[in-house]
Amino acid sequence: MLQIRQYASSKHLAVRRWVQRCLGEVRHEDRVCRIAHRLFRLTHQNHGLISADLRLLGLAAIVHDVGRSVDDQTHPRQGARMLLHEPRLPLTDEERRHLAYLTRYHRGSVPDLGCDGILRRSDPHSRLAMILGFLRAADALDSRSGETPQLDFQLNGRKLRILCGLEDASEKVCRIYTRRKKFRLLEDLLDLRVDVRIVTEMASVAA
Repeated sequence: MLQIRQYASSKHLAVRRWVQRCLGEVRHEDRVCRIAHRLFRLTHQNHGLISADLRLLGLAAIVHDVGRSVDDQTHPRQGARMLLHEPRLPLTDEERRHLAYLTRYHRGSVPDLGCDGILRRSDPHSRLAMILGFLRAADALDSRSGETPQLDFQLNGRKLRILCGLEDASEKVCRIYTRRKKFRLLEDLLDLRVDVRIVTEMASVAA
């Protein structure tokens, strides 16, 4: 079984400090990182990824919204540009490309493999697409400005059920946490069905 732990290397911490300087705070990013780790750990028998992929996923969770420091509407594109050109980041050229790709496509449509305009032919496109699936799903399960949900994950065969405990279960909030398009890439690549359910009684999440 793959041994997984929270990744907090000097590189991760340096990147986190950079994002914090850009955005002012990284509470959402830290939560997305934790959610992504939980999803990765739960489905480790399905995806075949390794510890290095988990470390990249953790970095991607921290940097994915950094472009909001420039412009909210175009932040995926802005963030990718920042990652490619910020000289103070302790990243290799390969890591820059990979994080730029994951940041650029954590929202919106995902291009076909090899048609992203960032990665090289030598980059592991299929692995990066799977990491992107985890990032998009984890980002969908947290809100930058709203209530932080209590989450419970249950994997049964090819079905991943996610209970999302919220005090505010208004129609608008429910739409935010049940957006099918944010889970579609992970579903397709892992051959899973993701079922997100909103519950208002916190005790129900642990049931």
